[in-house]
Amino acid sequence: MKCFDKLIAKDPKWKPKVLEKLIEEAEKSAKKRKTFTAVMIYSKILEIDPGYDLKDKNILMGDWFFDSREYEKSINFYIKGLEYDNKNGDVRLKLAQSYISMDDLVSAYEVLKEAIKEYSNWRLRYWLGKISFKLGEKRFEEGNYESAELYLREVISLGIPEILVDDAYFLLGDIKFSQEQYEEAKECYHKVLEINKLAKPRIRKEAEEILEIIKNMEEKS
Repeated sequence: MKCFDKLIAKDPKWKPKVLEKLIEEAEKSAKKRKTFTAVMIYSKILEIDPGYDLKDKNILMGDWFFDSREYEKSINFYIKGLEYDNKNGDVRLKLAQSYISMDDLVSAYEVLKEAIKEYSNWRLRYWLGKISFKLGEKRFEEGNYESAELYLREVISLGIPEILVDDAYFLLGDIKFSQEQYEEAKECYHKVLEINKLAKPRIRKEAEEILEIIKNMEEKS
């Protein structure tokens, strides 16, 4: 690699020839599944010519940086790679997971929401449900109940992860209770009890306690 740098430094006219040779070697390495070598050469190509279009090889680069936990880089390569392979469900999932690792839940949600329009497979729906709940919980804590309700209803609609559906109903019940929409709140808390017949005794107890509060309020009114 250093010899190529010296050639270009000595005479910039060598740049097209150097790039041609590097591209040839990178393609050979990629075909032989010598991923490390291919990534190093493609990185050098981009160093020499930042505007060079790797096309579908952006996905190879994205996978490398994803596995290396360099998520900011993986995001950039996956976005470019999807321009050439926009129906790749695995890449969309990894792109979403990269955003999650960067604590950008909204972007992860948008990627997954768009992905299930093409591929309604279990893994994409599972991760969409998981991120929807996290966003719903976050918006709830911020007091943004309108946004929280949208995300929580997404979890309920998807039905997965199953372990979070009752939690989604519980938070939705809390929203309706705080808005004095007691009938809707009761429906949500009853759903918690219906789903949660054996597990999560704490959430069952809390749902039962709030239902008792609503009952007492109705009797006094």
